[in-house]
Amino acid sequence: MTNCVIYSRFSPRRNAAESESCETQEAYARKYVAERSYTVAGVFEDKAVSGADEYRPTLWAAIEALERGSVLVVYKLDRLARNVYLAECIRRAVEAKHGTIEAVQGDVEGNGAEHVMIRQVLAAIAEYERKIIAQRTKWAMLHHQKQGRRMGRYAPYGWRIDPNDSTRLEPVHVEQEAIECIGILHGDGKRPAEIVRELNKSEYKPRGVKWSQKTVSKIIERM
Repeated sequence: MTNCVIYSRFSPRRNAAESESCETQEAYARKYVAERSYTVAGVFEDKAVSGADEYRPTLWAAIEALERGSVLVVYKLDRLARNVYLAECIRRAVEAKHGTIEAVQGDVEGNGAEHVMIRQVLAAIAEYERKIIAQRTKWAMLHHQKQGRRMGRYAPYGWRIDPNDSTRLEPVHVEQEAIECIGILHGDGKRPAEIVRELNKSEYKPRGVKWSQKTVSKIIERM
């Protein structure tokens, strides 16, 4: 009789508390192991945790729970990791416990050179997908901010929270002028450090004691 440990994970998102992703993944995994007559020795789940995060005590606890000859079962391989290096570290940790990894969907069995290559390609694709999603999310947030929607606890430089509607932002005109100045200097090829020197000599005031490269770089990123 083969023992197995089921691990599930989904990434952070706004409706994380209401999501049933881990439950859905577990249901598919239980069907998978039942068809193979595996015995479930434990179930571990990470809710609202990034696949790029190596600090996942629950994941490492799942691996620690493996016994010789047991199987770590996941719905898809990218539930374990979304970058090549971390995926390989996890696989080696499982092998050190004399266990194996099986996925309900998209798994590649075997340890030959070809199988290792395919697994690494799949992991690389998952990592690329994660970066694309992060970039798309970033630009969506910037678009919403420019439309006056509040996207965080604090209003970014150039904006303040609308006193009549806490979900909206309204422009701070003097800060918007500073942002326009930063844009012009950046367009002229000046580096953040040079822009900081210019701003500290100007009438434009930062929200802190003085302008810094970090502040200027963040403003440039939002342009």
